[in-house]
Amino acid sequence: MAVDKSKSRKLGKGLVYLLMLMVVVTAVDLWRSKDLPSDVAALGPLTTLEGKALDLAAISDEQPVLVYVWATWCGVCRVVSPMVDMVGAPVVSIALASGHDAKVAGYVREKGYDFNVVNDADNQLGQTLGISVTPTLMVAYQGKLRFATAGITTLPGMYARLWLARLID
Repeated sequence: MAVDKSKSRKLGKGLVYLLMLMVVVTAVDLWRSKDLPSDVAALGPLTTLEGKALDLAAISDEQPVLVYVWATWCGVCRVVSPMVDMVGAPVVSIALASGHDAKVAGYVREKGYDFNVVNDADNQLGQTLGISVTPTLMVAYQGKLRFATAGITTLPGMYARLWLARLID
């Protein structure tokens, strides 16, 4: 029985640390989000590599949308992009300063990504969003950008941010 109590204590401590980590990460995301444009309309009209017009405000009206800013030259993005592709929620990605449309389209095709890609070849969207690090993930919900986070993010972290966007206004 002593072994079971020891395992229970370790599990309890692990859960407490996990909860504390989630609180800290959420607080940091909220702090980073204060500098985001308050309205997704600030991004202007978005057009995918396929020429499809995207209205981020309309897409995010009913459900949270993952906004993923990445680059073909970003090493960390090579780890995060496959997880973004698995998220299942609507995704609008912005390829930051990655070259002309044909180059980015070839990269996306080669990797087999199935998310919407807006090419920001001249970094205008990146500047509007204040992006200084790739990858950066945000959640758009009801026309507002929330939860900016940069660097490696896990799939459960993406799901948590999408879920929290519905709860926090």
